[in-house]
Amino acid sequence: MLFSPEEMPAVGPKGKPKNSLTSRAWQMIRQNPGMLYSVLREEYRRRWGISLDRRYRPGLSSPPVSLSLNLTRRCNLKCWMCEQHRHQSRGSSVLSWYDPARELPLAVWRNLLKQVAYFRPRLYLTGGEPLLYPHLPELILEAKKRGLLVHLQTNGTLLDRAAQELVAAAVEMVTVSLDGPPEIHDRIRGQRGAFRRTREGIAALLAAREGRGGPLVLINCVISKANIPILGEVASLALEMGADILQLQHTIFNSRENVERHNCWLSQEFARSQGLDLVTPSIPPGEFYESEITREDLPRLRAGLEEARRLAQGRLRLQFLPNLPDDLLASYYLDLNHPFPQVCQDLWKGCRIMPDGTVSPCLHLVAGNITQQPFREIWNGPQMQRVRRLIGRRLFPGCARCCSRSFT
Repeated sequence: MLFSPEEMPAVGPKGKPKNSLTSRAWQMIRQNPGMLYSVLREEYRRRWGISLDRRYRPGLSSPPVSLSLNLTRRCNLKCWMCEQHRHQSRGSSVLSWYDPARELPLAVWRNLLKQVAYFRPRLYLTGGEPLLYPHLPELILEAKKRGLLVHLQTNGTLLDRAAQELVAAAVEMVTVSLDGPPEIHDRIRGQRGAFRRTREGIAALLAAREGRGGPLVLINCVISKANIPILGEVASLALEMGADILQLQHTIFNSRENVERHNCWLSQEFARSQGLDLVTPSIPPGEFYESEITREDLPRLRAGLEEARRLAQGRLRLQFLPNLPDDLLASYYLDLNHPFPQVCQDLWKGCRIMPDGTVSPCLHLVAGNITQQPFREIWNGPQMQRVRRLIGRRLFPGCARCCSRSFT
């Protein structure tokens, strides 16, 4: 659940709660009462609803609790661990959603919001860098007119110019990527000055929300070999910057051998035999990241996580994606064949819509396009039903370190 009622409040000079996560959440609910329905429905689906669908309605699902709108694949950074810029560096692509000329106009997104407003999904606005999408302010206003919960993901370098609009529109959450102090962050993000601009963006957002409920500010730090030694420092930075939540994200990675195995399994021939629409190869060369973390790094990783926990305790909500116990870190980082549970709930929970309107659940599978069909026909259409039945039996090799699957 997004908001935890047992959060420890920040304490002001007279010992009174000051801007705690819980009090901010209730302020936002007063601004947008529909938000409470969205959050409670998300929790119901997580605990019971998805299991009931999988058991009694094979292939079918109740409406999604979240929609991931990939507004653009354009980005102003070139991050080490991002599959996207490596893909773009190879030149032209058969993937239509990488073509900036095919980005959807506001009218198509507006039409989608009209179709989905009745079940109040959380809107996760991402990219690429969504602040590069020219119609983002208008899209957010259209979402808020319909009482939808809006969560923006950004690298933060352009946030200062959008901060006032985001607060005025009552956006509920903004996730900002931060990988460490200036030198490390800039090196990982591939651009000098990225840390400074991200820090300025967070400061502008916090200043704009002064006296308001939201948005909540979540700092997301992707764990890599470069920042393992300073994870405690990331927690200190999050506290210093005034973030509400720090999320430490374990690396999403793969290996060449596992990708080859995956592409042999999820081949065009296999897809045809199952009636699936697939853009091949399912995982192209360059669209995956190979982790550099070794066994020698694990003691420092455990120590860094523990230091982050110590610094955050009672002062900052700390969460992990995925939420791995320390005794599974070696299996996660060193053994792609470790028998983690073969369970993914994501196809019953949410839906990813690419910049050209393609609905691609994952792994370059295609379920339809919102420019050609109503969303409800895609969500429980033949393609989504077939993919759910397959994933319901067993995951693909390419799912090995996807953050959407289960690891415990």
